[in-house]
Amino acid sequence: MSTRISPPAPAGAPVKQRTDGVRGLVDRVDRRFLPVVGTVLTLVVMLGVGQQRYSTSRVDFISMRMFSNLLLDNSYLLVLAVGMTFVVLTGGIDLSVGAVVALVGLVTAKLFTAGAPMPVVLVLGVLIGTLCGLLIGVMVQVFDIQPFIASLAVMFLARGLANVVSTSSLAIDDPGFSALASWSIKFGEGREMWRINASMLTALGVLLVAFYVLHYTRFGRTVYGLGAGDRGTAVALMGLQPDRTRVWVYVISGTCAGIAGILFALYTKSGFNLTGIGMELDAIAAVVIGGTLLSGGAGFVLGTGAGVLVYGLIQVLIAREGLDSWWTRVFIGAVLLAFVVLQRVIAVRRR
Repeated sequence: MSTRISPPAPAGAPVKQRTDGVRGLVDRVDRRFLPVVGTVLTLVVMLGVGQQRYSTSRVDFISMRMFSNLLLDNSYLLVLAVGMTFVVLTGGIDLSVGAVVALVGLVTAKLFTAGAPMPVVLVLGVLIGTLCGLLIGVMVQVFDIQPFIASLAVMFLARGLANVVSTSSLAIDDPGFSALASWSIKFGEGREMWRINASMLTALGVLLVAFYVLHYTRFGRTVYGLGAGDRGTAVALMGLQPDRTRVWVYVISGTCAGIAGILFALYTKSGFNLTGIGMELDAIAAVVIGGTLLSGGAGFVLGTGAGVLVYGLIQVLIAREGLDSWWTRVFIGAVLLAFVVLQRVIAVRRR
């Protein structure tokens, strides 16, 4: 009786098994989450680099103080990016938000100079953004104008109105507004001290509300459905209301721009007609880095929050390296390009 001996496995077999294992793991992950996974991995790598290069025996780079400063410096951008997420999910775009921030800041300064009470000023500032968003939504839905053109027109309108209000910087000296800007809750002591202020609480509140609306309401399902590219036909067949939703996403984006204008005024305690130039591109970059597809229909608003952290962390690392500020644009452009390519790869694999 002979015993059959199996031939030895080829030398490359273990490697193939490991490759198949990794590929199988990737295939088991829902492709909708891949851009967000990429965002989180990018954030982790950047934090690791910062921890390795800039930590000392006395202070760690990764700390609550660092995250607190990130939110403090980018609260207005987080609110802008949240509003932009609604628009991009439908396959649209809003180029007006930076100009709206400038207009709201100047109107806020003018109203305080005229002696208006703070609650009235804050409400009117937000309503300016809401009206700009409504104008874009009506042009897009009722007159069937491309979102790029409609938002570009409102951008010029808002920027022009800002120049009409004032061509110079206006300081905000209202005691109540100054007190709101300086209010904070402090934690810890010395180098470990970190704080939460009104702008951070507002931005986090907007993010949480947006998360609930997009993932737990009929309106949110309609927003995702509009990104399917069939002009809302499938959404309408489901008994939802695509026409009204298409207007509302721009109203939400405009309202967030109004809120961001107030937050930026709190941050700088002034209004200036040149504020916000390119800020709409920063918001779009944060949304894309956060994993929302520019073609619409896929993305997560919490990913947008992570995208804002990546954006802010790039600025921190550039400053720590002692490089010129324009290098920030270079690195943000490189990261954005990588995520756009990732989105393209995912789209091709889906087809």
